[in-house]
Amino acid sequence: MDAISSLMLQEGWRKGPWTALEDRLLTEYVQQHGEGSWNSVAKLTGLRRSGKSCRLRWVNYLRPDLKRGKITPDEETVILQLHAMLGNRWSAIARCLPGRTDNEIKNYWRTHFKKARPSRRARAQLLHQYQLQQQEQRRQYLHLLQQQQQQQLMVMNQQQSHQHQLQLLMSQQQQEQEQQMSPPDQQAVMAAMVNNLQGTESSCSPASTAEQCAIPDDDDALLWDSLWRLVDGDGSSGGEY
Repeated sequence: MDAISSLMLQEGWRKGPWTALEDRLLTEYVQQHGEGSWNSVAKLTGLRRSGKSCRLRWVNYLRPDLKRGKITPDEETVILQLHAMLGNRWSAIARCLPGRTDNEIKNYWRTHFKKARPSRRARAQLLHQYQLQQQEQRRQYLHLLQQQQQQQLMVMNQQQSHQHQLQLLMSQQQQEQEQQMSPPDQQAVMAAMVNNLQGTESSCSPASTAEQCAIPDDDDALLWDSLWRLVDGDGSSGGEY
């Protein structure tokens, strides 16, 4: 056992208000070693305070995230609602009020509400009011979630409609290209056959005999058959002759 521990046992722990020097020593200890191991504070810093006293001093007064100032009306409403549900479970209530300690909430309750503690009926009304607030918050959340889902669905439908229009446009363009790449039209074929016929007629001079200028029967029939097929295929014929 070292000299400091022996001194603590002989003189006992210091009680009463904390001094500025003690607060500074405790703060420096927490900054170097972190929270916890409160029983080692006296040994490492020379503070004549017990581990419990150091812990309570840090948690209730020196912690940097503590919320200073008076309890606000909104915080008071939360305290009333949670106390109606949880009773004197100050630590559980403090977890719902960031920056406030259980000791601070307990002292506030005992100072302002202990003498005029609400009846069971009043606590039931507070609990019912709290439940209604929770239900309203849940309803608003679900309504907002439904709106977001509807917006996402509208965007998806618009994208699908746009893709469908693009597919139709591409299909029309493809059909137009196929029509442009079709074989030569019927009029060009008919013109070529007429020119061929005229060339045959021009080769017959006035001095030529009828036999020399006559077109063979097989060629004549084949020519007229091709012409009739072209006319029928074009759809310009009004009927049979």
